[in-house]
Amino acid sequence: MTNDFKAEKRVATILFCDIRNFTNLFDDEDPLKAVHFANTVLAELGEEVEKQGGKVDRFTGDGFLAHFGIANDTANHVGDACEAALRMRGALQNINAARYLDVQQVVTAGIGIHTGTVAVGEISTNHIKQTTVLGDVVNTTARIEQLTKYFSVDVLLSEQSYKRVKKEFQFKKMPPKKIKGKRKEVTTWWLLPMNDMND
Repeated sequence: MTNDFKAEKRVATILFCDIRNFTNLFDDEDPLKAVHFANTVLAELGEEVEKQGGKVDRFTGDGFLAHFGIANDTANHVGDACEAALRMRGALQNINAARYLDVQQVVTAGIGIHTGTVAVGEISTNHIKQTTVLGDVVNTTARIEQLTKYFSVDVLLSEQSYKRVKKEFQFKKMPPKKIKGKRKEVTTWWLLPMNDMND
């Protein structure tokens, strides 16, 4: 079996979404019901990404990684990612309103957004070809998403992403925090809910 990897560098915005405590929602339930619910939630959230010009790159069990500015080469890919995150927030509210009696718990998600240079490449074998994004920016985005649980918020942007859209949306600055893989603390910004933006 032979394989090849062809890549190019691109500046893009990465969005990492993770459904919080998903496995706990169905501890005593039929696993097929859990899979169906996961598919429903992730499909609806992924659809909001696609509507804003993003692309879901890969699923991660109870979440997914998406990118903006690659498939749809737009200058404002950070703004597109923020719009998608706001719409995902609304989609979760609708899901909870429609399924609360079935699940008995509120379904929440953490979303991390980061911008930088990534490697966009096609990984291929004799039978499979897949285009994906790789690099430190991708890993950092996942770490930023993990901070959403620490700060008890749902959407966090890195400093790099925030600077590009600070006049388009409203944010709250979070305290600097050390994350894995970085020697210095990182500053993140909470993308405020729509009701706070309209106050």
